[in-house]
Amino acid sequence: MIENQVGRRYAEAIYTIAEERGKVKETHTFLNSIMELYKNDITFRNFIQHPLLKVQEKEEVLREIFAEVSDELLQIAFYILEKGRISFIRNIVAEYLKIYYEKHQILDVVATFAVELSEEQKAKLIQKLKDKTKHEIRLETQVDESILGGGILKIGDQVMDGSLRKELQQIKNGKKS
Repeated sequence: MIENQVGRRYAEAIYTIAEERGKVKETHTFLNSIMELYKNDITFRNFIQHPLLKVQEKEEVLREIFAEVSDELLQIAFYILEKGRISFIRNIVAEYLKIYYEKHQILDVVATFAVELSEEQKAKLIQKLKDKTKHEIRLETQVDESILGGGILKIGDQVMDGSLRKELQQIKNGKKS
């Protein structure tokens, strides 16, 4: 829970600064790049979290890795480093995204189906969700053969399970006639 609190607090501060500077999208892209590197590169993660290395050394490495990024954006990473919060980068980015999506009326939707959707099916699903919610849709699709058929939609904290697996489970448990 503390991770979410730290993430939210930092994300709100970063978003406010990015908004004031007109760099909301660039900030999101940069934070996401750091998070991906942190998540996928164990050498980087070990280096950046090493307690005996000075913050300045870590900043130099970040400056080299992100040479094309403006100093303004690098200062965000440096601040997170200086405060010893780099291990919360996933939470910070996740919370930043929540704020971004709220402010731009974008819904983050995860759709799970037994088979891969075609591009046409994805477009139709996005359009139906747009029509119903009056929001832009950011769709992530997943394949899970164990649901057998139908689909599961996760929109924010809401889950709508229309899978065949659930239907069969309800019949098995005597909850459906």
